[in-house]
Amino acid sequence: MSDTRIFKSQPALTIAKYFVVVLLVACVASLAGCMSSTKVYNTQKTVTYRGDLYNVSNVQKIGTRVEGRTPEGEVINMKGMDRKDAGKLLDEHSSLVVSTVFDMDDQEMVYQRSKITKTSEFSKMVSNFENAGSKLSKFMANKKSTQLKL
Repeated sequence: MSDTRIFKSQPALTIAKYFVVVLLVACVASLAGCMSSTKVYNTQKTVTYRGDLYNVSNVQKIGTRVEGRTPEGEVINMKGMDRKDAGKLLDEHSSLVVSTVFDMDDQEMVYQRSKITKTSEFSKMVSNFENAGSKLSKFMANKKSTQLKL
């Protein structure tokens, strides 16, 4: 009788061993699935503006410039100027050619260049430029985005 109990308990022990092995295999398979599901995003980033394509994938620094050119050819740094300061310059000179530029390491992207005669034109240019800069900043921070059209 004791022999029969040994044979009856061995299948139960064997089933328990198989259950543990199957459970371990399932755990290892689920961990392997977690490890292989890591997302890798393409880091090639491009900006398109007025038909030109700028590769900004490896850009380390993006800067901005707002410059005014007088009719005499003098270049004036207008970055940070408000409407009053621009008005004073327009009082001195009949008009200015204002350029808003993004500097991306060794690349230069002229966002807008136009002749202004009123402070409202200057304010609108600067506002549009700041909005574009905000879009560019968000684009560079988003790992999933690969192309920005300004």
